[in-house]
Amino acid sequence: MTSNDRITISGTALAAPIVSPDRIAEFPVRDDRSQREYLVRIAADDLRLFVTRDARVDIDGEAGWTVPGRSWRGESSRTILLARRVGKGELALAA
Repeated sequence: MTSNDRITISGTALAAPIVSPDRIAEFPVRDDRSQREYLVRIAADDLRLFVTRDARVDIDGEAGWTVPGRSWRGESSRTILLARRVGKGELALAA
């Protein structure tokens, strides 16, 4: 048995969403604060935002299982984040 943690992250999409035949959109995001990578999953009909690579996003959801990375493709391990909401992130500018 596993417990899911409710979290909110702000980060950068590493790729555009891929929609599965069962209408689940999935895309990787790197969190700004922790630099951890998350595999965001949300119902395609609930994703009301056009997401492209390098898009800034804010995500509320539940983090659970970890998907091991594929070292031969240079991928790191990612935590699955079942999103309740995906919003447009604010661009942080350094002075």
